[in-house]
Amino acid sequence: MKRFLIKTILFLSIVFGMAWGLDFVISKGLLKMEDYRFMSWNDMLNDNIEADVVILGNSRGFSHFEPWTIDSICGIKTYCLGLGGYPINVELLKYNCFRLYNKPRCIIHQVDYMTMKMLQAPHQHQSEQFLPLIYDKIMRDELRRVGYTWKDLYIPLYRYWGYQMVIKNGLLEGLGVKHYVSDPSRMGHHYERGTWDGTELAQMDTIVATMDSTALCEFEEYMQRCQEEGIRVILVNSPTYIGATNKTKGLERVNAYFDSIASAYNTVYWNYNENYDLCNDTANFCVSVHMNPHATHEFSVDFARDLKELINSVY
Repeated sequence: MKRFLIKTILFLSIVFGMAWGLDFVISKGLLKMEDYRFMSWNDMLNDNIEADVVILGNSRGFSHFEPWTIDSICGIKTYCLGLGGYPINVELLKYNCFRLYNKPRCIIHQVDYMTMKMLQAPHQHQSEQFLPLIYDKIMRDELRRVGYTWKDLYIPLYRYWGYQMVIKNGLLEGLGVKHYVSDPSRMGHHYERGTWDGTELAQMDTIVATMDSTALCEFEEYMQRCQEEGIRVILVNSPTYIGATNKTKGLERVNAYFDSIASAYNTVYWNYNENYDLCNDTANFCVSVHMNPHATHEFSVDFARDLKELINSVY
């Protein structure tokens, strides 16, 4: 019996060790990829971001602002840290990671009513980007805050269950086989692509814009911290197709809230959904809330000119 237990323990130890080794190779491989879901995390964890200005927010934060266009017009260095499909508590998880290594002069924060939600579970849109981060102690602690459990953090490969393609790509990269990325990230930016005619809006129910009280508290604590650290936060609501805006109730209250925050913290809230021509044509969008590359460039030029004017008036 004793010999059997020893053999069983030895066997399980070998299996466990192999699983951890495989987990490590997959995770490190993913963080080498040029895929936009992983590349910005890799740049942060390796302290490869040299930026005066970072752009935070949801997917509109990484797709609506061309850093190179902003940089060429404003004479600054910009990097996108947007997170597709996530609200403020997860946006701040990424910013907190960045802040460990860098202090930006300025934050451009893409905000809308979806910003003011709270994530209660980690397995949402593009959640695979978080899977390789557990080897960083700070990120382990942050991931606990957004719902990762001890099983995700300490049982090897457990969190990769159901992510077969992610496992394959990470393993290939980890073993030195370069994985082809058709649309690599550039300075944290990633274009949304496609054509759209807006026909589904006719069947879309009216949306009621609400804001979570806990999210509001987190956002205001973040604004207060940035003010104390001398970091200017510029609030921006980038273009959405006007038909979708008209289908959303309660936006007046949301915009009034961001206006009040801008006033309280001596900054600005720029809402490009009011009297902005790009919002009026479906040809500028690939879905109702995402501009296509052509419109993204046009908006980035307009935004950069507004930002340059603000910089010249403040500094």
